[in-house]
Amino acid sequence: MLGHLHAFFSAAPLAAIALALALGYLCGRIRVGTFVLGPVAATLLVAIAIGQLGVKVSVEVKTLAFALFIYALGYMIGPQFVSSLGRATLKQVHLTIVSSIVVVLTVWALAKGFSLDKGTAAGVLAGGATESAAIGTAGDALAAQPLPKQEIERLTSNIGMAYAITYLFGTFTVIFFASSIAPRLLGIDIARASHQYEQELGGGKSQLPPGQFEALRGVIVRVHVINSKSSGRTVQELEEELVGVVIEQVVRGGESIAVEPSLSLREGDRVAVTGRRSQVIEKVEPVLGPESIDSSAMNLIAEVRDVVVTNRNIAGRTIAEISTILDPQVRRGAFVVSLTRLNQPVPIAPNTRVAVGDVARVVGAPQDVERASKRIGYPVPPADRTDFLYFGLGLVSGFALGMLGVPFRGASLGLGTGGGCLIAGLVFGWLRARHPTFGQLPAAAALYLKDFGLAVFVACIGLATGPEALKQIVKFGAVLPVAGIGVSLVPGLISLYYGKYVLKMHPVVLCGSLCGRQASTPALNALTLAAGSNAPVLGYTVPYTLANVLLTLAGPVVVLIS
Repeated sequence: MLGHLHAFFSAAPLAAIALALALGYLCGRIRVGTFVLGPVAATLLVAIAIGQLGVKVSVEVKTLAFALFIYALGYMIGPQFVSSLGRATLKQVHLTIVSSIVVVLTVWALAKGFSLDKGTAAGVLAGGATESAAIGTAGDALAAQPLPKQEIERLTSNIGMAYAITYLFGTFTVIFFASSIAPRLLGIDIARASHQYEQELGGGKSQLPPGQFEALRGVIVRVHVINSKSSGRTVQELEEELVGVVIEQVVRGGESIAVEPSLSLREGDRVAVTGRRSQVIEKVEPVLGPESIDSSAMNLIAEVRDVVVTNRNIAGRTIAEISTILDPQVRRGAFVVSLTRLNQPVPIAPNTRVAVGDVARVVGAPQDVERASKRIGYPVPPADRTDFLYFGLGLVSGFALGMLGVPFRGASLGLGTGGGCLIAGLVFGWLRARHPTFGQLPAAAALYLKDFGLAVFVACIGLATGPEALKQIVKFGAVLPVAGIGVSLVPGLISLYYGKYVLKMHPVVLCGSLCGRQASTPALNALTLAAGSNAPVLGYTVPYTLANVLLTLAGPVVVLIS
């Protein structure tokens, strides 16, 4: 049986990658309590098992897969990366930089203490810090070392082996630490603290599971009959009194008439009003008149549009500030019902700050949505179009940057394919956000490229690692699990107390930052579940963005200093 499999994979090595992806994503769904192995680690472990058969995959497949992954990652976080470097997020930036330095120092200390080679040390960094991209950048750095080819292959194999083991312990540690240990060390009940923080912000809701939606819509439309009290008053006068409520249509004598600010309403007119539920229910009837079930002659059309924030006059301001600087006529009839940042929901509250790259869901009449969208940014592009000219130029730029280097200790010190494509992705993603008329790469397509590229890359690593994996596991024994826990826990503890006593960060924001500084979405999911709130997301996105860059570039640093 094994002989037949070996012959099959030798003839079709790409089939081994496909099988590793299929079984890896299947095993990655296994859940133990709140812990999920995840598809990346599971794919790597499955690939290592298949690799025992001696499967050889072209190095170009691995290089291309990693380039796609790291470029797409940079493209997605580019706008947030640039916008995060501001005064409002200085504490989170500071915390992430300190944490990343401590991660590198921890890996260096472990490498010296346990006599780990360069490859194993780099794998401990990638796994313990749960930053898969560091595998590729460390591999690029190893390839540039003045070492025999066979030695480079051995060290590169050790990266994947060490990553596979330490990732499991690093992931479990950061999940448990951020969601359970950190709140206790801070002396808070994370659920109560998150609720209080939402009240300080002025609101906020938790994200609903996939397939669920608010049964009671936040923005509603109602028909009312104008009473004698409001007869003779203009649309503008009434809307100024009914702050946040818009008169969309007026029917008089069975016919719809154009709504203008100066239009004077008459007793018996039927008007369709739009606004947030609480405002419509509480304010409208006492002012305008009774609600009516007669909607004849009214042809109301509503639109929902997702808009990417690019306007610099909006970015960096709170929602309350934005409401004061925007012309009331610009935002008239357009309602923001949700806000997401790096695909994570952000509480909509007066004191929530908006950032470049945030996606606002705007609801209202088509003309109102169109008018407001132009002031916010640009609509999320259709998911069926990709500008391959821009995409191809971005990758070419990444490969070119990766080839640049300077002599250092007999080697060429440079960014490598990983670092070059990451920088190119950041720049091209930021340019796209600033100038949305070109370079379209839909969010779904970018996410697919990132996930697929990473999955294929780690499968290639696992297949190459397979033959030596068991020997290395026996050699290091319990060292790698301990190292994985140490690289996750030590920087986490230092970051917690540094954030609390030096930076004096809000506990809820700090807990979110502890997830972000390790770029761990599973940890954030566990934290928001424990908090029953999305408030920790406000501390997660900036550290997540920076950590993806800093920890990725830390791979070559560990190779050089180990």
